Amino acid sequence: MFGSLGKFWRSLKRYPPLVLLGGVVVGVPIGWFLASRSTVEQISLAPVKATAYAKLSSEELKIKSEQMVTAIRGLVRSYYDEDRRMQTAADENSGKTDSQAERERLRNAWLAESAKLHDMFIDRYKTNYWADALLLRESIVAKVGGVPGAQNPNLFQHPTNILGVVQVANSLDLLGKALSAGERTKP
Repeated sequence: MFGSLGKFWRSLKRYPPLVLLGGVVVGVPIGWFLASRSTVEQISLAPVKATAYAKLSSEELKIKSEQMVTAIRGLVRSYYDEDRRMQTAADENSGKTDSQAERERLRNAWLAESAKLHDMFIDRYKTNYWADALLLRESIVAKVGGVPGAQNPNLFQHPTNILGVVQVANSLDLLGKALSAGERTKP
């Protein structure tokens, strides 16, 4: 019995693709069997706390979300404009010098200033928009439920960079549109 098992193992060593094929043939059905079935993500909604937004009508929430989206996108646009201005100035200064070391110094200075600018705009978002964006999201989700834009509440709580802030604006925009779409479908 062990002799035939030894022959089997030796043949597997000679034909490694056979091992791979056997693993796929056996592993895929097992994976299908054990895998959880994908379903539409259900968002568990916590009870809405009494906030100023919770008392607003759907139309008022839609208007507030549009205003918030416009304000956040304006903040992002001003960040990109300022960063582009800084980059252009650094490129112009770099073009005026022939020294590679000076170009590298100018580039590093621009990168440091750009990082400071980024942090300043993230702080401005957190100071001016963060809390309202969270509360507005919560109030709209309580009215419309699990719709596009409602997922990922962590994004609203901790946008790590300016792209995260853009995603907050995009999510609020989707939520506002879902709010108005929900209004049309109700009798």
